[in-house]
Amino acid sequence: AFTPDYGRRLLAEHFGVLTLDGFGLAGRHAAVSAAGAVLHYLRETQRGGLSHLDGISFYQQQQWMVLDSVTVRNLELVEPLFAGEKDATLLATIDRTRTAMGARLLKTWLLRPSLDRAEIEARLDAVEELKRDTIARGELERALARVQDLERLLSRITLGTASPRDLLGLAASLEPLPAIRVVLGRLAAARLASLREGADELRDVAERIVRAIDPESPANPADGGVIRRGYHPELDELRHLSANSKSHIAQIETRERARTGIASLKVRFNNIFGYYIEVSKPNLQLVPGNYERKQTLVNAERFTTAELKDYERRVLEAEERILELERALFAQVRADVAGQGARIRRTAAALAELDVLRNLAALAADHRYTRPSFTAGGEMQVIGGRHPVIERLAERDRAERFVPNDLYLNDSSDLILILTGPNMGGKSTYLRQAALISILGQMGGFVPAGTVRLPLVDRIFTRIGASDNLARGRSTFLVEMTEAAAILHTATPRSLILLDEIGRGTATFDGLAIAWAAVEHIHARTRAKTLFATHYHELTELADHLP
Repeated sequence: AFTPDYGRRLLAEHFGVLTLDGFGLAGRHAAVSAAGAVLHYLRETQRGGLSHLDGISFYQQQQWMVLDSVTVRNLELVEPLFAGEKDATLLATIDRTRTAMGARLLKTWLLRPSLDRAEIEARLDAVEELKRDTIARGELERALARVQDLERLLSRITLGTASPRDLLGLAASLEPLPAIRVVLGRLAAARLASLREGADELRDVAERIVRAIDPESPANPADGGVIRRGYHPELDELRHLSANSKSHIAQIETRERARTGIASLKVRFNNIFGYYIEVSKPNLQLVPGNYERKQTLVNAERFTTAELKDYERRVLEAEERILELERALFAQVRADVAGQGARIRRTAAALAELDVLRNLAALAADHRYTRPSFTAGGEMQVIGGRHPVIERLAERDRAERFVPNDLYLNDSSDLILILTGPNMGGKSTYLRQAALISILGQMGGFVPAGTVRLPLVDRIFTRIGASDNLARGRSTFLVEMTEAAAILHTATPRSLILLDEIGRGTATFDGLAIAWAAVEHIHARTRAKTLFATHYHELTELADHLP
């Protein structure tokens, strides 16, 4: 499944092309192998249509700021370091999305901040306009709150597992689209105009669903009652026959009582014998000759007639035909909607991005975030910066106000900042704050500060706190040295390094020597902007030795 030839053949067959070069996969053998294996796995496990997978694209890690698992954990971007503190993450702090697609995209942007200056500025322009236009922002929020998870609904529809309620949910989610497009039409930002074009109203899809599917449909289509009355003449006729069976049987019963003179005659139905006429023993001499005996009981006899048998056949056939027709009609509607999968997916992507941009604008408006500017010269200047998570938690708990602080780094005279101070003095907070501001800015969001100038950071490295991995034979010191070595070997001049307490897991002078050497290495070779918090006050002497 992982061979390039198999992957290439499988992908070409799936996308209906002769070559994958048009997707930018020429010479990308490892990428083709990986994508082919994924498609092979989906075919083996889903056993359904994969038509919603209608494109493939190649990307490189260099398109985004790299955040490895250690950094994601140390900065508490999506998971808290300590259980039970779900609100203590950056994602929880900034997530005000109104759609499931938007929530997923926000997390993606958070873990993959952009390195494309034009893309960042386009997002910032949109956020700035939405921040300024409170009315438009509110209208979009109310409209987006009515949109269900279009991506998940579409997956179920194309895989053939969607229920009638899934289709109705899709139709209901398309209702706010005209209003959303009207609001976007009033806004000038280029990215918002692009999203307006991408948000297809899909009126034909919604009308197809609403015309065919009963709004009171059961969750399981096998239960019947899925197709709306008036949609299919034959189905309506069969339903009429099935629904009026009781009144028709009552008419037969009344007529037969009058014809035979048997006042106690009953016409009944059960699952074993079907429809039958029941006559008590004392009235058996009045039974007409065209009655056929069906069953003998202690106190009565059961009969049938040619008319009753014919009616029974028609009713039972009608009920079977109703279920058969409903299944076929529902499958056809589902297939028709799946055929519009590409349009639905484009709309879902546009709504997800709109939700994220609106989310970032609301965050900026409510918490005094400002737009960052990006510098080509490598300067990082934060005036009145605040830690977004701690500030929010302090507001929630009505604790002390977070005290804003400043930061300045550049590529020459202010490359490394040695930070000393007592425990609980705020060193780790200051380090993390710098990283979170960079991430928020490169996501395309406003940041918690008064004035901010940022460089484009290609990667953030963190070495924060003491931990061990004894299961893999790694002591606290070994984990620390491994992480430090990874930083020193892979950081570039465009990286941001956060070091907190290097060398604490060994003897004092050994630890000081390691920390001293790490700073010298970064200064002489790596040249990455670095914030280094330490209890080794001796490290401040480096300011006298290194420019």
